[in-house]
Amino acid sequence: MSMGVQALLERQEGIRVRVESSTAQALSLARREPQAAVIVISPTLTVDNKEELAQFAAVSKVVFLAKGENTHRSLEALALGVRAVLSVESSAEHLLQVLQTVIAMDAIIMPFAARDGLDQIAAARGSSALAVRTSETLTLREKEVTLLLTQGYTNTEIARKLSITPTTVRSHVHHLLKKLGAASRAQAIALAYETGLIGTIERQLVRTQ
Repeated sequence: MSMGVQALLERQEGIRVRVESSTAQALSLARREPQAAVIVISPTLTVDNKEELAQFAAVSKVVFLAKGENTHRSLEALALGVRAVLSVESSAEHLLQVLQTVIAMDAIIMPFAARDGLDQIAAARGSSALAVRTSETLTLREKEVTLLLTQGYTNTEIARKLSITPTTVRSHVHHLLKKLGAASRAQAIALAYETGLIGTIERQLVRTQ
């Protein structure tokens, strides 16, 4: 897989690729020489290697290729700061498309297999006291931005839907991260589902319409 990806990116796209089989060496390189993105392939690291995934996510945009049976756990990886989760069975062309999107835009990408898990988490959490308290700190516009973030929209798309500028969207996202205590958009999305905040916001927005 890694050699096929390297050939596609270097020969067809002209993208310089470094392949490292050692996690320690790859992390050292990413810290020493900032990379546009880091591709992590299971089983070198799995969803259970939370510390290592978080370390990579702290220094670069991480695209994580997980085993098919673990793609439903994508939310766990996103909560660590990973930008995209794909199955290791994905084609090199699909990986290239996701990689280009992650590098070019502030986007979060997860497999369809993880979507049902998100809905189940939101339904199970309901309107927890924490979710209600957190929602009370958010402005109406911040709630709208939060909802669109969890639906996978980019800043540019959110700006179009809400008829505001991308700069204003970035400002709202910045305030959201601060209020949620999240270090990244991915962590904010994970927290919104895990605490039941997203369900609370959805009900509040319906009442305002």
